[in-house]
Amino acid sequence: MMEIRFPPEGDQIYKDAEVYRRLAPTDRLVALADLIASGTTLLNQSPNREEGSRLRQAEEAEWRRIQKELFARHGR
Repeated sequence: MMEIRFPPEGDQIYKDAEVYRRLAPTDRLVALADLIASGTTLLNQSPNREEGSRLRQAEEAEWRRIQKELFARHGR
């Protein structure tokens, strides 16, 4: 029987990070934008997208509440 071995996750993460660090700043931005677009596509295609959307809206509302409270206490 043939045994399949995968490299440790940490080694692959390190290699990926090294490749990313060598990119020019504009290429890093493009890579980040691609990652965000991929995540958005996955969220939109999810069978649980309504629940995800509801949770994101609740989180956004909570951040807005926190920011308002901070500005009310410390802002001027």
